[in-house]
Amino acid sequence: MPRPSDAKSRLIDTAIRLFRCRGYHGVGLTELLEVSGAPKGSFYHHFPGGKEELGAVAVRTAGHRIAQLMETAFADATSMDEGAERLTQMIAEGFAASDYTAGCPVTTVLLDTVPQSEMLSKAGRAAFAEWRAVLVRHAERLGDDRDIDAMGTALLTAIEGGWMLARIQRSPEPILMAGRAFRMA
Repeated sequence: MPRPSDAKSRLIDTAIRLFRCRGYHGVGLTELLEVSGAPKGSFYHHFPGGKEELGAVAVRTAGHRIAQLMETAFADATSMDEGAERLTQMIAEGFAASDYTAGCPVTTVLLDTVPQSEMLSKAGRAAFAEWRAVLVRHAERLGDDRDIDAMGTALLTAIEGGWMLARIQRSPEPILMAGRAFRMA
């Protein structure tokens, strides 16, 4: 029996990796195929909507991976403040390890494509909704009585802005500041 192809997962992982560094428009289909090693026919079989469909799947997949990272950061936290600081520490360490090249795999796509692409906008909204759900669940678990919608939005906004400043400054400090700012609010 032939082994099932892993072309779809290779394409998704390759898209996430390349989009993180150069954005959606900075990566062409030819490069996605070359780097992933997937045949063109396989690409269109899995993504009949082309690069835009691959981008939407990549955003949802990356969004879910970040939600898992958030779960890890908040799992043993005794407060939302502690969880936020752990999360920003994890993101800052990963970003520094990439030599400040691998930005948020969701935001790098959305900055290039929203609002022009409804498909990518929808995928981005789903990712942010999943992140919000993680924060709400942990706020409830920890009995945090702050307005978690406002605080969660502020935290995510600070992290995303911190990611940009960290790239410019080539320093993890702007991301770490996002976690400390959450504690002060």
